Amino acid sequence: MSRRRFLGVSLGGAGAGLAGLTGCGSAEGSASAGSDHLSLWYWKGSLSDKLLATARRGVPGVPGLKVRGSQIPDGDIDSKVRTSLAARAYVPDVTVVNNDNLATFFPDENEFLDLRELGAQSVRDQYLDWKWKACFTPTGRMIGFPLDAGPTALYYRRDLFREAGLAHEPADVAEEMPTWEKFIAAGRTLRAKEPGKPYLVSNIGNVFQQVLLQSSRQFVDADNRFIGDQEHIRRAWDLSVDILRQGLSARITDGTPDFNAAMSGGRIATMTTAVWAINSLKDTAPKTSGSWRLTTMPDGPANYGGSYMTLTRYCRDPEAGFAFLKWLLSPANQLESYQEMALFPTTPAAYADPAMHRPDPFFGGQQPIDVFGPAARKAPVVYFSPYEESANTPFFQELTNVEMLGKNPDRAWRDAVHTAETTLSRVGVS
Repeated sequence: MSRRRFLGVSLGGAGAGLAGLTGCGSAEGSASAGSDHLSLWYWKGSLSDKLLATARRGVPGVPGLKVRGSQIPDGDIDSKVRTSLAARAYVPDVTVVNNDNLATFFPDENEFLDLRELGAQSVRDQYLDWKWKACFTPTGRMIGFPLDAGPTALYYRRDLFREAGLAHEPADVAEEMPTWEKFIAAGRTLRAKEPGKPYLVSNIGNVFQQVLLQSSRQFVDADNRFIGDQEHIRRAWDLSVDILRQGLSARITDGTPDFNAAMSGGRIATMTTAVWAINSLKDTAPKTSGSWRLTTMPDGPANYGGSYMTLTRYCRDPEAGFAFLKWLLSPANQLESYQEMALFPTTPAAYADPAMHRPDPFFGGQQPIDVFGPAARKAPVVYFSPYEESANTPFFQELTNVEMLGKNPDRAWRDAVHTAETTLSRVGVS
């Protein structure tokens, strides 16, 4: 998961002068005007190909409803939606929005339909509580609908932990390393005793990210105030820097050839990341199959990734659009999407299905749902501001400067705070 660039200016601020409609759709401007279907924008991998093919022929249980999807590159979809809304032309009826970008549409919330007015509350109990709450703008309008989730866990090399004399079975690791401080202490033992001295983590940015996501507060609060200089951010920073100071980071950027080689060669003993990393790990280090295990992340679970679906105010048939969302994202179809594309369900009822309880040989026969299911249920409700990406980018940049360039951590912290405050002041954050 790469950090997404914040798109910056709201539609109104860009001079579009759009007046939102709050209660009903407006067919004029819809990309599907004059057709026999609703239009959908999504990116590759965000929705089930099989279910989309069914919807193109006709949504089951909704006579006459067809939905035709258009695939947009992940990095372009949000800006393309903004452009179409500003032009009031060729606007999709339905669109997918990435987890960390839904809040960037909050300033223009009236460009999307309030799903409560279409009956969303009738299916409220089918979805994860924190994911449902994240669908709402600060004014109380529901503009998102839960798609998938990204519950997190500690991925670790059982063989490396065992050879270092550490607890190495999932339940024992969870008991012995319940906090980040004890996780770091285990890293010291690993480096001291294990032949070849594997590193605890690939880089400290991943730890910084996960500690942040365990907090309900991030860099800007609901009152539009910068809080990135407060203790919850500083703790994430200090824990990450401590890992570096103790020589426990390989200082390798994820996804690079060096990272792939280190993972395959047993030079990195853990990953703290989300469920979607399972497939990438299998592709990166196939020869390590059977060596990995999963357990609870230090200090508890978080959510990293996942998406939402929205109905724009130009949706020419809002009731049909919402019927499509309820069908596509029902517990049964989320289970099918998991089996087809590993999209982790936001519907807990799916977690009990035998299809989600298959032993995975890559993890020594462990059932990943036993870790990720409880993590998904317990993830915190996190408030993300529309300016979150602008606020956190300086901190990730400066942490990279510390790790890769040797910059003094205290100076880097001060520079990150100053840059964030300066950037945010220009957009009205106090």
